[in-house]
Amino acid sequence: MLSTPGRCPCCRRTVTHRFILEDSWPLQQMADTCRDTVVLLEKNLTRVMRLKKHPVPENADEKKKHTRTLQDAERSLAQARLSARRLALRHVEKSQIVTTDALSENESELLQPEGPPFHLCVFCHAWHCLNGYAAAQGVMVWLPDLHPASVVALNARALKEIFSDERKRVRQGRAVLNALVQNRLAVEEKFRTWRPADFADALRRWPPAQRKTLREKMDGVALILLPDSFPDREFVW
Repeated sequence: MLSTPGRCPCCRRTVTHRFILEDSWPLQQMADTCRDTVVLLEKNLTRVMRLKKHPVPENADEKKKHTRTLQDAERSLAQARLSARRLALRHVEKSQIVTTDALSENESELLQPEGPPFHLCVFCHAWHCLNGYAAAQGVMVWLPDLHPASVVALNARALKEIFSDERKRVRQGRAVLNALVQNRLAVEEKFRTWRPADFADALRRWPPAQRKTLREKMDGVALILLPDSFPDREFVW
């Protein structure tokens, strides 16, 4: 089902077409984590502000204790900010995010939980519906060194080039797509299949709460959509 244009909560791209996903255990867990992180961040900030407003004791021992307590609170706040920023910018590699200053307005907005229902771009919707039409026309590939958001961006860019009217752009798009698809052989060697439906069947055999272990084994596996995944090429945008 089509939704309004906007930002995809998974890959963070702003797209023209989004699709509604009524329920998703991983995305629901992510939304819950966002809520808990916001609460923890506010709790740590309130504690630091309260300690800073508290008069500094004149007694040397009490002053030392107050200073140590404030330093501990500031360290906890810094860690909470780092965790919150990495969660808000989860489309970026964690190792690239190291600042612990206050979150910007945009980062705070990105931290707010979204859904359910969830409004996803066509690529992320397919990742969460491996037994759907779009995914069925695609292939599972092994790309452990690429962030999922980067995989989606590459896949989308390649298809946009292929769907263009310029021969040079079409060739370039196909070259990128072919390079991505070649990585299906590693998936087939590791899992004995590269078909998205087979991965969907494997996940379906487990209750949602018990799929974490299987998802961890699938870390590094990505879905690549092909031109046949799009009966309407406008959905790529």
